[in-house]
Amino acid sequence: MSNEVDFRHIFVIEDQKARRIISLEEPTYSIGRESSNDIIIYDHVVSRYHATLVRIKPSPKIDTYSYRILDGDLEGNRSRNGLMINGKNTESHDLKHGDVIFFGSQSKASYYIVSTSVEVALFNPLEVSQYEEMARQSLGGDSKSTMIAEENNQHSESAIWLISFAELSPHPIIEIDFNGQIIYLNPAASIKFKLIQQEGLNHPVLLGLLNQAQNVRGNLLLREIQVKDEIYEQYVHYLTDNQVIRSYLCDVTQAKKTEASLTYQNFHDPLTDLPNRIWFEEQLVIAIAKAKRDNESIAVMFLDFDNLSTVINSFGYDCGDQVLKNVAQRLSKCLNTIGSIANWKNDQFVILQKNPGDQLEIINLAQKILQTLENLLEISGQRLHVKGRIGIALYPQDGEEAATLFKNAHTAIAQGKEHGYYPYAFYDAKAASKSSILLKLENLLYEALEKKQFYLTYQPQINLKTKEITTIESLLRWRHPDIGEISPVKLIPLAEKTELIIPIGNWILASACQQNKLWQQSGLSPFPISVNLSLRQFQQPDLVETITQILEETGLESQWLEIELTENTVMNDTNFSGSILSKLRAIGVRIALDDFGTGQGSFQCLQRFKIDSLKIDPSFITTLDQRQLDIPLVEAMINLGNSFQIRVIAEGVETEEVVELLQKLHCKELQGFWFCKPLKGEDATQFLTQNKIQSHS
Repeated sequence: MSNEVDFRHIFVIEDQKARRIISLEEPTYSIGRESSNDIIIYDHVVSRYHATLVRIKPSPKIDTYSYRILDGDLEGNRSRNGLMINGKNTESHDLKHGDVIFFGSQSKASYYIVSTSVEVALFNPLEVSQYEEMARQSLGGDSKSTMIAEENNQHSESAIWLISFAELSPHPIIEIDFNGQIIYLNPAASIKFKLIQQEGLNHPVLLGLLNQAQNVRGNLLLREIQVKDEIYEQYVHYLTDNQVIRSYLCDVTQAKKTEASLTYQNFHDPLTDLPNRIWFEEQLVIAIAKAKRDNESIAVMFLDFDNLSTVINSFGYDCGDQVLKNVAQRLSKCLNTIGSIANWKNDQFVILQKNPGDQLEIINLAQKILQTLENLLEISGQRLHVKGRIGIALYPQDGEEAATLFKNAHTAIAQGKEHGYYPYAFYDAKAASKSSILLKLENLLYEALEKKQFYLTYQPQINLKTKEITTIESLLRWRHPDIGEISPVKLIPLAEKTELIIPIGNWILASACQQNKLWQQSGLSPFPISVNLSLRQFQQPDLVETITQILEETGLESQWLEIELTENTVMNDTNFSGSILSKLRAIGVRIALDDFGTGQGSFQCLQRFKIDSLKIDPSFITTLDQRQLDIPLVEAMINLGNSFQIRVIAEGVETEEVVELLQKLHCKELQGFWFCKPLKGEDATQFLTQNKIQSHS
């Protein structure tokens, strides 16, 4: 059921002219006292173009819409008095049913959403069409004057007051006849405008008054003029009976300066002196409305920095502030005529480009921006280099709402990093969909940890000659109540992409140690239990303390815990690895090198670090009987381990043929489906009870 059929958006106007209602159907409406506006407010304190209504959709997935009211016009010019909505001053507001908007002290509008056309009559005894006809007849032709009102008793009384007190008024009062001759100046006017007699109709106060008289639909004109550095509001009465044009002027210079200063402060970042997020959000809403109307495109670019936090940490916040100021100056100069830039948040900038052209032109602009930042900055005697990164979202293909474009431009930065750290990247909807799935899975991981959906399975390693169990490896599994069993091939990489790998890894350590202690308490001979650590776990500064605490809490002696690390993990930072491995061995924990043969530093690992066990990667073992070229490699790895007096385990053994080959190559231990699949806790307990465990010294 469409919004247009079931609901109508009603705007009820109440001003000096009358009370009237307007049914809102167009995408945009301009509001003000100028007669060219879509909605005219008859009030001399209302600005020429006071506000703009823009139709918005709360969400792309929702079929309904509402209206947002913006202070000023679509060109970014603000009103003089601003907007007061429901008693609060605001620059923009998403309208809700029953909202009341004041444009000045006397004029207001009310916004309603009604379900049927019959309900419109409740707002006024006259139909909408009747009001529109009355307004059309009262307005007459296509006048472009600033503000028009019919002559009435109120205006006549004002004229009498002016005549009686003109000489005493502190405000300039001027009269000219319909031939343009000055017939009266009060003392304030003579003092303020000393050259008005000489300049005559060319003086700013009188300029255009005679021509304007031909267009006025009534007898009162309100306009804003500037005389040198002073700004005035000029109220002009066309007294046709007396053939006199009387002007009453009010000096609003200071009010304008104060308003401009407050506006600047509200919409600019004090550090970089660039427009801020509030300004940019409103500019984008306006740009989208214009682009939608004119069938144009928009590019939104997020600019972030890779190393600014490093600069701040190294040289302090004052240096960081200087860098941001310098960057802002460079960007402003670069985008002087081709785009708008604002400081979004701290060290993030956002750029708006209207009608950006094709993708190549957008890329050229992104490259130009980044090249602007390439030159070294010299701040407080320090030569610094900042590295920028840009994410790009385009209207309308990447979103039709401001919030969506912001989000997608920011997302594009992360997408660029994922695809090789490109300095700029366009938003990729397909990649975003994958990221959304990843986020959902991450949320499921949190839930799994909280609801204890994880469990461990155990796979033994055996002595090939005696068939005795030498060690048992703990393996993480996840069974979701709705999705079912989730493969560890997907689970572990997913956990490693999130911060959850740390609490999950600690849970595995604690659960494995606790289970091994229970087996010992049940009377089984002691044996080591092996636990895999990811790179992020291994790099935790408190790793040794965490393992020590887990051993103390579970009561397991350290010699019965073995930590498995891949070659790549150990070789990532050899100095750090050496320190941690030494500490682990010092507390009695065993070290196993997993996935041996797949890294680039296999020999160096054995040479640099003290290792207890070496596990040959399954990719060499599983199909060893079918790949004859791998046999010499496996033999070399076995001999290498034996030469260093390290236990060598062939991992991934699944067939009798592979077992026979390993025997010929003098491999002493193996792990794989041929001997035993990974078993749940109870099954593993039964299996261990029925099989002999090799004694360990």
